[in-house]
Amino acid sequence: MTFLNKLIFLLVLGLFSFSSKANNDDRTISALRIQQSVKIDGILDEAIWAQALPASGFTQTEPTLGAAPSHQTESYILYDDNAIYIGARMYDNNPDGILKELSLRDQVGNADNFRVFFDPYMSGLNGFKFYVTASGVQYEAIVSNHMDDPNWNAIWESDVHIDDKGWTVEIRIPYASLRFPTKDIQTWGLQIGREIRRLREVSYWSPIDPRINGWVQQSGKIVDLKDIKSPVRLSLTPYLTTYLNTTYNPKATSNRFNASPAYSAGLDLKYGLNDAFTLDMTLVPDFGQVISDKQVLNLSPFEVFFEDNRQFFTEGTELFNKGRLFYSRRIGDRPINYNGVSSQLGQNEVITENPETTQLYNATKLSGRTSKGTGIGFFNAIVGESRATILNTFTNQSRQVTTNPISNYNAIVIDQNLKNNSFVTIMNTNVMRRGGDIDANVTGVYTSLRTRDQKYAFSGHTVMTQRFLSDNVDRGYTYLASIGKISGAWTYKLTHSVESDRYNPNDMGFLFSPNSREYTGEVKYAQYKPKGKKLQEYNITAVSHYARLFAPNEFTDVFTSVKTFIIYKTRFAMGGELRGEPIVNRDYFEPRTINLSRYLAIPANFFANAWVSSDYRKPVAYDIRTSYRIFDTPNTEKQRRNMSVTISPRCRINDKLSFIHQTIISYVAQEPGYVNKALANSTFIPDFEEVDILFGIRNRRIIENVFTSKFTFNAKMNVSLRVRHYWDEVRYQSFGKLGDNGQVTVLDYDGKTKDKEPIFDRNFNLFNIDLQYNWRFAPGSDLIFVWKNQISNFDSNYDDSYFNNLSNTFGEIQGNNLSIRALYFIDYQSIAKRTRKKEANIFN
Repeated sequence: MTFLNKLIFLLVLGLFSFSSKANNDDRTISALRIQQSVKIDGILDEAIWAQALPASGFTQTEPTLGAAPSHQTESYILYDDNAIYIGARMYDNNPDGILKELSLRDQVGNADNFRVFFDPYMSGLNGFKFYVTASGVQYEAIVSNHMDDPNWNAIWESDVHIDDKGWTVEIRIPYASLRFPTKDIQTWGLQIGREIRRLREVSYWSPIDPRINGWVQQSGKIVDLKDIKSPVRLSLTPYLTTYLNTTYNPKATSNRFNASPAYSAGLDLKYGLNDAFTLDMTLVPDFGQVISDKQVLNLSPFEVFFEDNRQFFTEGTELFNKGRLFYSRRIGDRPINYNGVSSQLGQNEVITENPETTQLYNATKLSGRTSKGTGIGFFNAIVGESRATILNTFTNQSRQVTTNPISNYNAIVIDQNLKNNSFVTIMNTNVMRRGGDIDANVTGVYTSLRTRDQKYAFSGHTVMTQRFLSDNVDRGYTYLASIGKISGAWTYKLTHSVESDRYNPNDMGFLFSPNSREYTGEVKYAQYKPKGKKLQEYNITAVSHYARLFAPNEFTDVFTSVKTFIIYKTRFAMGGELRGEPIVNRDYFEPRTINLSRYLAIPANFFANAWVSSDYRKPVAYDIRTSYRIFDTPNTEKQRRNMSVTISPRCRINDKLSFIHQTIISYVAQEPGYVNKALANSTFIPDFEEVDILFGIRNRRIIENVFTSKFTFNAKMNVSLRVRHYWDEVRYQSFGKLGDNGQVTVLDYDGKTKDKEPIFDRNFNLFNIDLQYNWRFAPGSDLIFVWKNQISNFDSNYDDSYFNNLSNTFGEIQGNNLSIRALYFIDYQSIAKRTRKKEANIFN
């Protein structure tokens, strides 16, 4: 055991022998059990509301921490055998000033809002959050370790009403949308909040102090919930989707336009196994309406990380979000042997078909948490076989090769709440592929241990990976340990992490690269009560970082940075970062050697960025960000540097229509990068041996424009649009070979063919349109229309003019996808209720 590990072990023993203190004991309220029905119309006109005890006496969190709110709020809680009801009166002496922008579901927008949070298991870590805006838009999120997951969807009712006193809200949350223990008398964690948007004032019933790490444990309590039981939770959501896929090739002499219809049907099922656990299944899922990825030209040695926008893989998977061991994009993604097809070509053979995605047959999730605070998650998915087609152009015969065997993906998580809002999590993922392809198994343990006063914490994890090859087992591991002060104006932590050279979770997880030993120290000062009257909050963070390879044990990089964040009470915010790498660092990954035997020297450099953000309450607002990185290179005429600027104006025409445009311009000068010498074909490279590594010195210009807009008819119907153009121009200035000292020695080689055409230059264009219309015509039921358009090209011919280049892009092949999907939510409770009502009418 190293000295650092011994020190951490002793500190942990000393810090965490305290009793539990999970919730704010100062705030407690009782709910009123009712027998009569409550009409959810946003008007608190039922007499029963006046009989309930009010939750009042809110305290500001923003903009003035600890101050009394400018307008009072009173909230009431009722419950019956089927649901819990929340009513609230938000007083406001300027009702006309209440902001009520309509937004998409699960987006708050520029609107006043009311929020309520439940922690049924009194964990101090997890729970369920519900928002309603003054325009009636719903937002719900499942909370895990104080973090919101808005991908979770629940079925609940709400309505709002604006009058001369302010506005009111009524909410009905069925027990079927919550998870809670089986007890005769229950106590839940409770938090109630309100935002007055025009003042950017946020206040809570149970005060939340941002100087304390974590907000869930600062909740109050709702007590004496008696004789409530979780109902039968069974719902089906069948869907039907029709497609029209078209391609248009303006360069073709015939058959320029092609169209092919398609359809798909499937089913999602949710079933509550008991009061705590829910089973989710999807049969023959279809993700054709998912928004397009923001693809880029990737010249790095690492793959690009894309967020998963498929609802089944984002909803209710918060238990699996540990250390990126569960990267759901692996499921149904590119076949494992997709890139190996070309190596199997024989004489006169070409690839005629090679599917880029695999077919997901079905997927199942089970998740929940017991009354003892034990969270359990299980995931399983089966992916079908994929095959590529190879044609012999001489005999005109075709054959198929398997690019992906039938594969099974599993993930199991056990997450245990501990005292003092601490936790420990054990997670295992497993991938099994039919035949001789690689199987994989990953097991990890994650923990966070806090002191009773929530000031100090130890966190860490350890993970082991196993990949079962045809003749051996490839094993790797990683661990991380971090200890420090997490609450108060001054916070700090020390972190040490190791990733072995064979660590590889990428069969089901995501890792850019393994093989590192890292040491990081961080100090932060945050002030939430500045002396200046105009300031609302600011913080300053200093970080020092040192890293080496795991094997061989070689130095890689060191840096020190300082960054800051400042926000004024006017909601104008600004910040920036300064970072210095004072000595030559080493990049062992860019040379692409198997055993990391070579490195690219990164000169000492200095990086700075700054950003500003204006007040989003105004009809016109903006965000601006800029950065500059300069390297200590001896040739000042060809100075290596990186520059970028992002400008993002936004305009709100009215409460229904808004626009956001983002322009990102990046310029990279004199950057050395790996070049695949195989692309040179038979081109002669002077003074270059087979064992040498070819590098190019390149200039790179990237311009990305993204235009988004939304028009919201009402809280249940909207249209959204995203148009994106990405242009990445790469021009090589010279070529050289990588020396043993990490420097690039320039060669007498121009990287062109005999006809003087550049071999390695790139001009990558991508144009996307994503248009979606969504109508929630019944609870949980949607009618969705989507149009997706994509145009791309990848060549070395370009026009220096951005607009000419964009115009030329429209001369390439265009792909269009038009789809209409109808999905209908069928709830067992609703059917049972209607059946009981019909039976009662018959007997009456």
